[in-house]
Amino acid sequence: MKKNETNEKMSKKIIFGEMSASKFSVLSDWLKKDNIIVDFANDSDQLLERISQDSYQLCMVNWLLGGIGPFELIRKIRSSSMNPEIKVMVISRQVQKVNIQNAISAGAHDFVAEPFENEVVLKRILYHLSPQSMMEASVYEEHKLVNSDELGLVNICLEICEKLSRAERGMEPQALYEATSKVSQVMGSNRTSLVLADVGQATGVVLASSDDPSFHNFPISLDQYPEIQHVVFSGKFVLIPDVTTNTLTHDLNKKVKTIPIGSLMVFPVRYQNEVIGVLTIRRPRASELPSYEKLRLLQAITNLMAAQSNIQLLIRKIYRDHLRTGTE
Repeated sequence: MKKNETNEKMSKKIIFGEMSASKFSVLSDWLKKDNIIVDFANDSDQLLERISQDSYQLCMVNWLLGGIGPFELIRKIRSSSMNPEIKVMVISRQVQKVNIQNAISAGAHDFVAEPFENEVVLKRILYHLSPQSMMEASVYEEHKLVNSDELGLVNICLEICEKLSRAERGMEPQALYEATSKVSQVMGSNRTSLVLADVGQATGVVLASSDDPSFHNFPISLDQYPEIQHVVFSGKFVLIPDVTTNTLTHDLNKKVKTIPIGSLMVFPVRYQNEVIGVLTIRRPRASELPSYEKLRLLQAITNLMAAQSNIQLLIRKIYRDHLRTGTE
């Protein structure tokens, strides 16, 4: 390992805000083996005091940590002048959607449901500690299109709109495949995928993938894709510019041998202002953040797929409810 890589790992420091430190003993040992310094605080006063005095990259805090309310605690952690870039992961048994949405509004980056698997939480911690770019969609969606170089994406946007609106019943998977293929072509992507995913769910569904027209309605374990979980939770666009510098993706090319992967872009799929999935764009080489014009058009294309994605989501829910009713 290179010296600067060792120093980068040594500089990582996280703190757990938790009444019972033994809950994270295994996780703490694993993190220490990865040269990550781990601290604990057993109440909100102690947690805020330590965050105000020392530098941390991540805080994992229990939703019910004593002292003050969870929303106020998250806000105070995020407003620390000592740690303006700190990532906040909330852990709780209270996984109602309203709690998750309120945690997002207060500034949390992730929400972990109890009971949890140590390996899964470790992956999510390492993901948040690794290089990535995040951006609110509103930053680029409000950006005016002034660059004529993006005309190709504008035409793709119009073409996809036509394909999705004219898709006959039963041909929706083909229309979504053609949409992902168009995005893949214009972005130089070797795999662009549309995935249904919901906050708190362990399984997602690939609706379409640009490199295989037969690859649809395929279930995937979201625990293997923390970048998807992150976008579904936060509603923000995420770019991993170089998979080799990200702790979780540095050996991605050894796992996915069918295509080379250099960078990842993940856009939220929104329907009626609720994130119901993502569009992932994998590219063969490392890449910088695209222009605001390109981001806006890519998000617009993603939004065009939302209605068809929501139909597929409703069909799956109806089917699950039918199976549940049949077994009662």
